[in-house]
Amino acid sequence: RDLGPGARTVLGNHDIHLMAVWEGFARPKRTDTLVPILEAEDGPELMDWLRHQPLLEESAHLPGRVMVHAGIAPPWNLEQARAAAREVEAQFRGSGYHAFLRHLYGNRPDRWSESLGGWNRLRFITNAFTRMRFCSPDGRLLLDFKGAPEGAPPGYLPWFRVPRRPLSEEDVQVIFGHWSTLGLVNEARLLALDTGCL
Repeated sequence: RDLGPGARTVLGNHDIHLMAVWEGFARPKRTDTLVPILEAEDGPELMDWLRHQPLLEESAHLPGRVMVHAGIAPPWNLEQARAAAREVEAQFRGSGYHAFLRHLYGNRPDRWSESLGGWNRLRFITNAFTRMRFCSPDGRLLLDFKGAPEGAPPGYLPWFRVPRRPLSEEDVQVIFGHWSTLGLVNEARLLALDTGCL
């Protein structure tokens, strides 16, 4: 936060978990290291700053690139991804913040449909941007497997390898992290940054 405009950030699954714990909608996990933030003197300011961060970041300094935490749902083109991100960002930033956190957790629905509404729609969007690794060829999310691509359960592949993804036809590079067992992937339309150093 102290870097101000010198750093661009996007919300990830751990950030959202922190906000949910802060607001009392989730319990800390045994392995969490949240106490210093939860007890920080400027905790309220940190949480307010965090909930105003984007899910999808674009910068005029890096044209043709977008940054997300985990990925972009295979059925979406860039315009759909932008619109979906703005829907969830509005919830985090608005007066419905607490209700959203209360209904956020869960793995369902696991497949996108324009007809999704309410909490189901917002939960799918959030899961795609912050938790996704694997999908089936028809875009169904597999959220409970964290291994490397070669260990994927039958019928699932990395989200960015799903055939006929609209975004793969656009002239944009997606930069993401989240997937420590994937390692560095540097391609024309893909840059995976999480090399598992943690």
